[in-house]
Amino acid sequence: MRNKIPLLLLAMLSVLALGGLVLSLSEIQPNRQVTASFCGQPAQSAPRSIVVACGDANYGFTDLAWVQWGNPTTYARGVKYVDDCTPTCAAGTFQKSSVTIELYNLRGNRYHTLNGVGFNAGIDNRPVNLKYGG
Repeated sequence: MRNKIPLLLLAMLSVLALGGLVLSLSEIQPNRQVTASFCGQPAQSAPRSIVVACGDANYGFTDLAWVQWGNPTTYARGVKYVDDCTPTCAAGTFQKSSVTIELYNLRGNRYHTLNGVGFNAGIDNRPVNLKYGG
């Protein structure tokens, strides 16, 4: 009986340690329920499109395919569109290009910052800070 007690304690500690490891890994598992909100729209999980210029929708991203959604930083490949505003924004032509963007600054279950990979995705040369209501 004496020899079994240390083995039993070792087994219990191993189970507790493994449980902690599984819990830690679950915190960084991709595809967990994480959201992002753009232009005051309801928060979405892995959105297929994002509008950056909320006033006139002249700048944004479409056809987004996300990798590592739910990790502290997630990436998407897709298409960037920007109105060239020539001769005016109302009569302009949308220029499109392939891009990779990232969402980061994950707090709780929400991403708070969007930026481009290899370019600045924001307006006025800043990353986009995502806004959440109430």
